[in-house]
Amino acid sequence: MKKTLILLSALAFIACDKKPAEPAAPAAGATPAALSGEALYNEKGCATCHGEQGHGDGVAGAALKPKPRKFTDAKWKFGSDLKTVIHTIENGSPGTGMAPYKDAMTADEIKAVAEYVRKLGGKT
Repeated sequence: MKKTLILLSALAFIACDKKPAEPAAPAAGATPAALSGEALYNEKGCATCHGEQGHGDGVAGAALKPKPRKFTDAKWKFGSDLKTVIHTIENGSPGTGMAPYKDAMTADEIKAVAEYVRKLGGKT
């Protein structure tokens, strides 16, 4: 189990350094914050565990227990309001593989990612 967690951590760090091959085309009516949230979601490694579409099916997430948040679930463990999602991204989620990102992203970046994952879950 310990080796698995170390391997998953290493994969997440490697994924953070990868840049998307080509930026996604802007959705009609999308705001700049939503676009940057999507880019950050991919650049910071969120998709590694949560999956590209937020279905909790990322390659590193497959080995995690509990499984990563599936943003399309109706209920989220701590709630899905913007303030709560920001708090979870900043501080992580105890007892899960969700690490804190407050030292890895600015407050504006965290807010953009929070807005994007809420959008993936239809919470906007």
